[in-house]
Amino acid sequence: MPGHRTLALAAAMLPLLIPLPAASQAPAAETPRGVWLVELEPGVSASTFERATRDLDVNLRHDFARVWNGVSIETDVATARGLTELDAVERLWADVELSVPDLPERHTELALATATTGAAAAHEMGLDGSGVKVGVIDTGIDYTHPDLGGCFGEGCRVVTGADFVGDGYNADEPEHSVPLPDDDPSDCTGHGTHVAGIVGADGEVTGVAPGVEFGAYKVFGCEGSTSAEVVMQAMEAALLDGMDIVNLSLGQAFQWPGYPTAEAAGTLIDEGVVVVASIGNTGADGVYGAAAPGIGADVIGVASTDNPAERLSAAYVEALGRGVGYKPVKSVPEPETGTVTDPLVWFGRACAEDASEHDVTGRAALIERGTCTFKEKYERAVDEGATAVVIYNDRSGYFTGGGVEDLGVPLVGTTKADGEELRALIEDGAEPRLEFDDGTVMVDLPRGGLASEFSSYGPAPDLTFKPDVSAPGGGVWSTFPVDDGSYTSLSGTSMSSPHVAGAAALLLEAEPGLEPGAVRTRLANTANPVPWGEHPGLGHLEAAHRQGTGVIDVMAALGAEGALSPSGVGVGDGTGPRKFELELTSEASRGLWAYETYRLRHRMAIATTGDIRDTGFDITASQVRFEPEIVELRRGETATVTVTVVPSADLPEGSVFGGFVVAEPEGGGVPLTSAYAGYFGDYLDIPILDHPEYPKLGVAIAEDPETGEIDYRDVEDGEVFGIAEGPLPSVLVYLGHAPSAMEVDVEHVDSGEVFRWHREDFPGRSPGPDDTFAVDMARFAEAVPGVLEAGRWRVEIRVLKALGDEEEPGHWERWRSPEFTLAE
Repeated sequence: MPGHRTLALAAAMLPLLIPLPAASQAPAAETPRGVWLVELEPGVSASTFERATRDLDVNLRHDFARVWNGVSIETDVATARGLTELDAVERLWADVELSVPDLPERHTELALATATTGAAAAHEMGLDGSGVKVGVIDTGIDYTHPDLGGCFGEGCRVVTGADFVGDGYNADEPEHSVPLPDDDPSDCTGHGTHVAGIVGADGEVTGVAPGVEFGAYKVFGCEGSTSAEVVMQAMEAALLDGMDIVNLSLGQAFQWPGYPTAEAAGTLIDEGVVVVASIGNTGADGVYGAAAPGIGADVIGVASTDNPAERLSAAYVEALGRGVGYKPVKSVPEPETGTVTDPLVWFGRACAEDASEHDVTGRAALIERGTCTFKEKYERAVDEGATAVVIYNDRSGYFTGGGVEDLGVPLVGTTKADGEELRALIEDGAEPRLEFDDGTVMVDLPRGGLASEFSSYGPAPDLTFKPDVSAPGGGVWSTFPVDDGSYTSLSGTSMSSPHVAGAAALLLEAEPGLEPGAVRTRLANTANPVPWGEHPGLGHLEAAHRQGTGVIDVMAALGAEGALSPSGVGVGDGTGPRKFELELTSEASRGLWAYETYRLRHRMAIATTGDIRDTGFDITASQVRFEPEIVELRRGETATVTVTVVPSADLPEGSVFGGFVVAEPEGGGVPLTSAYAGYFGDYLDIPILDHPEYPKLGVAIAEDPETGEIDYRDVEDGEVFGIAEGPLPSVLVYLGHAPSAMEVDVEHVDSGEVFRWHREDFPGRSPGPDDTFAVDMARFAEAVPGVLEAGRWRVEIRVLKALGDEEEPGHWERWRSPEFTLAE
């Protein structure tokens, strides 16, 4: 029977629907308990909810009234299911897991990034973020690091903070998922220390705002993930501790803007705190991939661009008279300093169908990338006697390989140019060797200054505009725990977000009265859109829903004398014209009665087309009109500009298009930019349950102990499932797009009785083209104990289209399973 694999954690789904291994099915008396986030009706307090549930087995864990109108609770599945029937409850949310991304390492000087954003120039003006407090909600901070002050508490740079979970905490593992908080926010993984260094290191490396003070809010243990409940507790603490800015280089992808972490971030903003968050690293998974809390309506959601250059480890090649940059391949230890390879021999492409170009016994094998996996190339070279393996790229730039098991033989990757030079030396009769002497080399990045390939696309599933801005995140060298080497480099929107948090600190130092909304508008208005990363030489700009308004420019933000708001606009769906309004305000210092004249213009961005997960591109231009096109304003005056965008009829249906509106001051000065994005076509036409293989029935057969992913087999014809001994079948569901709601019914066919099992509002879509989650009948047995009986059963799945009206039958998609038989 063919097998099927489901996601380890359907993080966007309520835990009622998370698959269980067959062996874990338990009788009702042993029903597992879980954590939920309960959003309360407006005006309802935690005490009112507690009174309403006093006769239920509900443990109230935390009242989030300071940042969100809701509570976290612990209870069993059956009780959780019934809470949505209470008048006090607005909605039940999954307490989703959030992970620190496993990101490729690069070695890029932080100074390059701060020069790119203009922060270095602001330092020359005397700005360093002094007087501003930045809360870092992350893995903690190694406060012993000299670049971060060297101590913790009063008189130190890390002035406050806490550990909300303990070193042993891991939300992935039930046995380690109980937080054990303490007062020490020391970092045992490095991610938070790296982020803090980008915000404000002051020492061997210099961050964006080296004068800030930090609050360190540790929400991760030394391994694994954390939960939304924990993150929200840290947000609450940061607010109470008086943080001016909060950075969250974390998130849950494919979320809606209403998720509790995003809503809590909005409360912080309402209280005067600037909230900056990474937009996510799901660029390979297509549009609508942004993460919460970065997707929150008022949060500054940050995308990533690659740095212009990076510093790599280098191996000296005497025959070339220079060092050759290289990257180690994951899972294989980096070559030891002081070692030298045997002479290099050209081995070819080294795939199964390729002949060996030369005997590599006792030699180092030079291999070209492509056609087959790194694992196949490496294993073949080692099998044929190679003592080291060097793979060079088959396209420009470097690569970070993976999927390889260490065989005790060094393995590194280098560029196409360097690889071809080494190959030419070999063909000329030379015997080049790589000497690993702890050297480094600076190399240009092929996507330097362009959107990072991993950076997530917006817009949000409700078509609101995201991300807001971009900053360097593709290869950033920063602080790391002292015990782990003090410095390293990481890539991701986790690294771009603290650039923006630091920039906000510089703005607040210069203008202490700025409100959070004004900080976001200023940074977005003065950002610089970047060229389209796939073909930068064509002159087109990257999609607005991938870069926001562009890379932040601190000096431009400091010098701006006006505002264009909102800075990002979602213009909805349809094929006709889109009309929206922008407010243009002048703050020009030309004298009270002098006018500033602004001319409006439009810059087109590339559109994304095709399947949600397999992004194509289109360069068809829209027609844009402004009313008025020229605006004259005195200082402090505001005018409304009506923008009409007419998408071309040649734009493929299903495209997400956009562009940039620029208000150019004719007297000179900083232009002001807002971005927009919209859907071309009927958004309700995007199918959700249209996968050629799913939904379908399956039976759990094995669980991966490392990832938690579960393998399923197909249900056999005539198969009968035991209610008591199990396993019970599951429905494997693939969501092609994020629905507004999902409902699950279970029907006893013999009696005609239908059990309304569950409704989940605003679940996320399936990430990749074959990622499914399971609606597990074992969970139904737990949620509705005693209901299952012998006979014929089936399951119905209903999903409400994104932005659909649930009163409209045509806005729902339905799937009904084949009948299956249960026996006592």
